Amino acid sequence: MMQVIDLQIKKGLHMRETAVFIHSTGMGPFMWKRLMAGLPEGMQAVAPMNRGYAPDDLWERGQAFDIAQDLAHVRSQIPPDATGLHLVAHSYGGLLAMTLALDPALPVKSLWLYEPVMFGSMKLMVDELPEDTARQVRDLYDSNALLGNEDEGGKDAWLQHFIDYWSQAGAWAASPDKVKQASRAVGWKMFKEVNAQAMLFRPVSDYQFKVPLTLVHGGQSPAPAGEMVRQLAHVNPHAVVNTLSDLSHMSVVTQSDQVLPSLQGHWQRL
Repeated sequence: MMQVIDLQIKKGLHMRETAVFIHSTGMGPFMWKRLMAGLPEGMQAVAPMNRGYAPDDLWERGQAFDIAQDLAHVRSQIPPDATGLHLVAHSYGGLLAMTLALDPALPVKSLWLYEPVMFGSMKLMVDELPEDTARQVRDLYDSNALLGNEDEGGKDAWLQHFIDYWSQAGAWAASPDKVKQASRAVGWKMFKEVNAQAMLFRPVSDYQFKVPLTLVHGGQSPAPAGEMVRQLAHVNPHAVVNTLSDLSHMSVVTQSDQVLPSLQGHWQRL
């Protein structure tokens, strides 16, 4: 399933430039609605839905998962006439976008990434990380709060830990019942995504790109999120880094009006 939004066709355009908006864990294409404003003339936008989120694709508890399934699913939703791809992604979606961009068969022309998660890469270099970041990375792997415990993964206690970590303490408890129900419906898939990225032990140096790259992070986000951006910028010295000091990991959804200028700046640089 995908949403095709604000399709514009520029007369005489030889390439179908396409912005592909890839959502994060627990979210969906809806998160991009405001950030799709102001696309360059002639560019179409598609917002794929990851596996396990569509009403007819909800995953049952115990169902296995591999990141390759999401990658194939996103690829299947890219229009066949899209010969120039601009990947826009958040968190887990950012990891998908970076992996897709490494495939020479895809005509990726740029990336705009808001705090792509890559805890497996951080684990490989944990002894080199700043103290607070290293502590949080070690805590992730040393406890069963988010990883490994399939009996509790995706249930309320797990959802509370996950959402409070990326938002703030009490965020899950304060969520409306409708939001909690939506999270419960996709809780197992969320759990499997978190585990899959954490077990992807791929060096940061693998994620080097020749295309224009904008990396965005919030100054109020958990320390590992900012460190992941810094490490990606280190191996991609051409990258533009936007630090939004008053924002956090989920501000791409909750304060999208303050994030939008970064994406518009990305389009202008192209």
